[in-house]
Amino acid sequence: MRSIESLSDLFELAQCKATYFDLGRHIRKLTPQEVMQFDRKQSAYPFPFRQQATFAIVLEPINSKAQADMSIWFIRLPIDEKGSINLGTRDHLIKSIVDKILNKGNSTDLSEALTDNPYAFQPDTERMASFHAMLAKQMKQSPSHYFNQLIDYLSGSITREDNHWEEIGLQGIADLAVRSAENSYRPLIKKALQHAPITLATALAKALEHQELDEDYLQFIIAEFRQSIDIDFKASLIRAASRSNGHQRLSQILQLSLVSAEKNATDDQLHLIVALVAKCPHWLANDTELLHLVMENLAQRDDAFHAFSKISTELTHTQNVKKPLWVLFKSNDISPRLAQAVAHLFSKTPSQTLQ
Repeated sequence: MRSIESLSDLFELAQCKATYFDLGRHIRKLTPQEVMQFDRKQSAYPFPFRQQATFAIVLEPINSKAQADMSIWFIRLPIDEKGSINLGTRDHLIKSIVDKILNKGNSTDLSEALTDNPYAFQPDTERMASFHAMLAKQMKQSPSHYFNQLIDYLSGSITREDNHWEEIGLQGIADLAVRSAENSYRPLIKKALQHAPITLATALAKALEHQELDEDYLQFIIAEFRQSIDIDFKASLIRAASRSNGHQRLSQILQLSLVSAEKNATDDQLHLIVALVAKCPHWLANDTELLHLVMENLAQRDDAFHAFSKISTELTHTQNVKKPLWVLFKSNDISPRLAQAVAHLFSKTPSQTLQ
């Protein structure tokens, strides 16, 4: 048997075409160049999230065009301090797959290759719905039957107080989100965000986080963020705008929602910060004032610096935010409370910090 030194080698040996999707911060298709570079450790994993590379691999046997023969693997691998996939775990994954399927003669069953594998995982319901919607659209398949139900519902008269939407499945919401760039659905998406029951509007906003929304959507989201008093919905709007250009205007509005160094932080503000850090760390990397306000806010919380430590740890493992964060921590222009939080962070052991 030829030497297998990467996942690409494995799929070539198994005679499969492999298409990769990142499932970390957002769901997006990875280019062949990105895959080759991280698979052979020529560069860091392009979209690390929570110190892991989280991705799906769609496998199609080269000698079959039947969709029934397609397999989907969901894999999560740790990354090292430089952002690259840990080669030890990657090689362990490959060996476990080889032992499972390639040593069975002619019976190569890719669908069962990750059974009981420690690196396999099952995406949450929201992420799975969005991934299936994106994959089905890419493969030019029809959307789920829930999609038509949602379109019929949104085409009628709707209000925030309405409860007739509850039989609409999450898959239908994801199917609509992946069609956000199609002008025929744009009015319905805006109508849903503005007038639909808040649970439905929030779910749609979250599903939109995987799309690169244009200027028209961004202006609409900013207006809704200003007007809304529902904190869950406001956080979901941050997520919806996370891949948009021109987000600086929303980040400026967000600054007004955060506490200054002299006031007490609230749980509502923390909710917004969590959405910001989880989905928009690039906003913090490019806006030092917003980063400063976020860290001051976290330092003001009456939780023994728990939230500050958790979020600081996440940001220090996010490559584009790490440098401006350390610059801030070393600055003389931070409040005494933030300086105390930074000192507390450095006084903890690594294992404590990562909890």
